[in-house]
Parts: sequence; C-alpha cells; structure tokens
Amino acid sequence: MKQKLLNILKSTGVLILMLLWPSVIFIIFNVDINNITSKDYVIYYTISSLTLSIILITIYRKDFLKSYFKNFKKNFETSFKYWLAGLAVMYISNLFITFVLNKQLAGNEETVRNYLVTLPLLMTFDAAICAPINEELTFRKSFKEIFPSKWVFVIMSGFIFGLLHVASYIETFSDIIYLIPYSALGIAFALLYYKTDNIFSSITMHSIHNLLATILVLLGASL
Repeated sequence: MKQKLLNILKSTGVLILMLLWPSVIFIIFNVDINNITSKDYVIYYTISSLTLSIILITIYRKDFLKSYFKNFKKNFETSFKYWLAGLAVMYISNLFITFVLNKQLAGNEETVRNYLVTLPLLMTFDAAICAPINEELTFRKSFKEIFPSKWVFVIMSGFIFGLLHVASYIETFSDIIYLIPYSALGIAFALLYYKTDNIFSSITMHSIHNLLATILVLLGASL
C-alpha cells in the first residue's frame, strides 16, 4: 500500500513536471513568451525538452537502461506491428476528419509544422529524440506505475496522451474528434510497452514515427 502511494506521488510529480517545465525554463531565462520570435521560442523550448529528458532519464535510469538490444529482433518486430496498427487507425481517422467532416489539421499539427519550417534541425532533434523520451517516460512508464490493470493503463495512457496534444486547440465540441488520431497512437504505444515491458520499445517507435512525420513535412515544405 505504501509503495503504491509512493508510485502514485512519483508519477503524478513526473506528469506535473512535464507540463510545467517549459514555463520554468522561460522563467529562468526571464523570457516573455508573448514577445519573442518563433525562432527564439523553438530555441528555448528545445532547451526545456532536452533538460527535461535528462531529468526523466535520471529518475527512471534503471528502466531506461534496461536492455532492449538483447532481443532486438523480437522487440523491434513487436514494436513495428503495434506501431503499424496505431498508425492505421490514426491515418483512417485523419481521412475521416478531413474528407467526411471537412475539418482541417488539428491546431497542434499546424503549430508544429510552422515551428518546423522556422528551425528544422532543432525541431527535428526535439521531435525525434526529446519528445519520445519525455512522453514515453511520462505517459507510459509513470502511468503504468499508477494503473497496474492492463486496460485501465492502456486507456488512460492513450486518452491523456491524446488530450494533452489537442486540449489547447479545442474551440468547439466537434474538435474533440481530434482526440481519436492522437489517442490511437498513444494506445498503440501503451499496448506495446505492456507487451514488451521495455520502455525503449515505445521510445524507439515513437522516435521513428516522429522522424518520418518530420521528414514528410519538410519535404512537403520544400516542394
């Protein structure tokens, strides 16, 4: 009971840290977020992501360093299957949102694309390295310590992961539909982590997913 309470406090603290850390960095550097250029914002945000990665890796160093490469082939094959399933649901739901509901890209997606064009190298580093580490250690590793039940963990992990990606951009009730593509990927990563019991599995596929998405956006922007 005591250990469970400690896990809940630790995991809640990690979630709060992730949500507030960018603001802490802006305060430390005395930056007025409303009066900086997009370029400066990307720089400071990348600093916050990188430092947060260091903090979270330190907190979960034993699990982070857990061998992924001992059974690399098996781990990667499993990871790839779960990612493909999540990607399929994400892709189909995005098609439905775009062509059936006639809605545009989610606000989060548009914002990321704009910043990506501003400083592509830094944004690619953040998307492919820092974001997967931070989000998987928070939404998968820490959530699993709070919710030991498989499906409670999977649903909560996927739902909150999706919600935090779109919450700031929900303006009408119909905008809640954007939860589906983001949560689908979060659920896939949660199932993957539960299956392999290795956080590197979901970090790896999250990193590959973000890198591929980043490359596609940059290629589209250059055409």
